[in-house]
Amino acid sequence: MNIINKAFLKLALLPSPVYDRMGVDKSALTAILNIKLTMDDRRVSGLQQAQRKKSDKDVSSATIITMVVSAVLGLLYLMAFYIGNNIVTGLTFYFFMFFFMLSATLISDFTSVLIDVRDTFIILPKPVNDRTVLLARLLHIFIHICKLVLPMALPGVIYMGVKYGIASAVWMIPMILLLTLLAIFFINAVYLIILRITTPQKFQNVISYFQIVFAIVIYASYQILPRMMETKGILEFDLTAYGWSAALPMYWMAVGWQSLTSLTFTAESVIFLFASIVVPLLCVWVVVKFLAPSFNNKLALINSSADGPAAPVTLKKHKRSGIAEKLGTILTKGNGETAGFLFAWRMSGRSRDFKLKVYPSIGYMLVLVVAMFLRSKNFSLATLADNGKEFKIFMIVGIYLMSLLLVTAISQMVYSEKYKAAWIFQVVPLEYPGEVILGAVKAIVLKFYVPIIVLIAIPGLMIGGWPALPNLLLGLFNQLLIAALLVYINFRNLPFSRKQNANLNGGSFIRNMGVMLISVFIAMLHYAAYDILVVVCIAAVLSMIATWLITGSIRKTSWAKIKAEQDA
Repeated sequence: MNIINKAFLKLALLPSPVYDRMGVDKSALTAILNIKLTMDDRRVSGLQQAQRKKSDKDVSSATIITMVVSAVLGLLYLMAFYIGNNIVTGLTFYFFMFFFMLSATLISDFTSVLIDVRDTFIILPKPVNDRTVLLARLLHIFIHICKLVLPMALPGVIYMGVKYGIASAVWMIPMILLLTLLAIFFINAVYLIILRITTPQKFQNVISYFQIVFAIVIYASYQILPRMMETKGILEFDLTAYGWSAALPMYWMAVGWQSLTSLTFTAESVIFLFASIVVPLLCVWVVVKFLAPSFNNKLALINSSADGPAAPVTLKKHKRSGIAEKLGTILTKGNGETAGFLFAWRMSGRSRDFKLKVYPSIGYMLVLVVAMFLRSKNFSLATLADNGKEFKIFMIVGIYLMSLLLVTAISQMVYSEKYKAAWIFQVVPLEYPGEVILGAVKAIVLKFYVPIIVLIAIPGLMIGGWPALPNLLLGLFNQLLIAALLVYINFRNLPFSRKQNANLNGGSFIRNMGVMLISVFIAMLHYAAYDILVVVCIAAVLSMIATWLITGSIRKTSWAKIKAEQDA
């Protein structure tokens, strides 16, 4: 256990005489909290998902990393003080950013702490009373929130103290505490809403999608907010001039902070100060009185679904009428390819690990597009139609930049946390496992790149007309060639059959960079030959032939090659 968790443990155990009067076993409480905090150091949090991809080593300092990341987020919140022409407006935006990011972080990261079914298996069978178990859970939750809130709030408190004096920094602390209570109420409400609209068994999947959205929002904030800060309207915005601001709890707290700091009170500021104190406390009472019991009942359903007996299996006649089955029949050759196609298609939509790694890339691409439009103030479809050079750049960048999503999806196609289940491939009477690999690649290309190329083709054909079609086809064939090269060079493995992060070594990184450089080189050649129709058509045919040859080699991948890749 690191020094931070030791300090939190000592702080949590300070009221030991009170715990004794409550009938709590202090030694058992200490042991439970010690283990929980030690495990927290080894658990990859939602804030560390991107970092986790860079190493296959066991995590041993997750608490410190989480607190550092929280402090960095707290520094980013300081941008809010440059919004508007008065401190109330800036502080309102600061409180809003703090509330949103804290809530999003807790929802995406707090689930593993709050919904921890291991207590049912490990602690309850031991001679430990219910009060000790309950208090250990509550103290663990309190410590977890403190490890996020304290470093996140520290930059803002220091900033206010330096700029407005010690008194302003002191009054920031209770306001942030009240805001945290409001966030806890919001999180309980969100959990209950999710559990009401979905089943307890699908609760974790819903949280996974929230983690994806959270990652996209973080990236979008990093890309878009600094550009918005440059506009003059944002800097002169005055929230106090709008009547609807009175409905925002963050505005109440900002006005209350200003009144306490300056010791000037009006009827309006007193009302807002009173509301900023009473409403969060009232929300906590609602959580304790109504939401917590209801949530505990739902939590029991999640626990029972996790450790209860499996539901009886009803055999049903499978009808091959889905879109995946129809596409697999049309686009694949042989039973091996069809099986690989269907397996990759379904696993890419069901695997939580795959979705957390790949789906955020879709949002990243959309954010990049929005950022490019914001950067180009005079951008419009009419401008593209009138300027042939800009239209060519739009087409080339659209076709080849979006291939990053395809590269990400193919790179993650072979990895899974449940990789040991890949033994099923070994018992299938299949002469060439490359057929399964090729079918899986076709599914990933069709699912993650073809829709993008269609979205690019529609405005491309609307602006450039039918003369743009050969270049679209060339770009598509080139991307298929790049995907085939990526699989042939680096990822000739059965789908979802290898341990996650096992690819991140020096050799694989160099090979991936090599494929990306090939993509950039092909894009430059395509741009140079864009207006020469004969060259474009010949290049499209050559690209299609090269793709056909490489996919044929992939199809003939033998078991010996698979074993060599696994042993590498």
